[in-house]
Amino acid sequence: MSELHDPYAVTPRTVVVPTPTEAIEQRLEYDDFFLDVDLGDAAVADLGHRTASVRFPPGWPGDALEGFEAWAARRRSGAPEGWAATVVDRGALEAIGQVGCVAPPDDDGVVEIRYATNADHRDRGVATEAGGAFVDWLLERPDVRAIVAECRVDNAASVRVIEKLGFALVDEREDEGGRVLRWVKRRT
Repeated sequence: MSELHDPYAVTPRTVVVPTPTEAIEQRLEYDDFFLDVDLGDAAVADLGHRTASVRFPPGWPGDALEGFEAWAARRRSGAPEGWAATVVDRGALEAIGQVGCVAPPDDDGVVEIRYATNADHRDRGVATEAGGAFVDWLLERPDVRAIVAECRVDNAASVRVIEKLGFALVDEREDEGGRVLRWVKRRT
């Protein structure tokens, strides 16, 4: 999958944009930084120009930070990767979450998504809003026929988001951390 440059999705409060390689590299060095990001037509509507200086605060990207070293290495090598997006608050021009696919679509057109919201932006509907727009974007792509999501049974917030997005529970399994639920949403 090539890196896309247009926003994946625009919602009333957010723009879901491809995560710039520079943001990954900067986050490995700095806890808090600003980066010029192409927000596409949303920025034109809000600011009068496509590019805006976006703050990447210490809370971004939450738990996803542990995979950034490997992600940066994949980007540098040009290895295939799934789509990765940063959720930007349109009003504050701040990175408030991350959503993406674990890998490119498999031969059956299935992708697995993961998402996270900065701790100080949880319980505000942002994951549902931005995640839903990203899921819609994925299901409009001809190479994606179904989306899979997993979460722990005790992660009530993630379960609520996945249910609100219209995913159907298809499996439950046990792993070293406890019970994991597996959900799917298919193109209709």
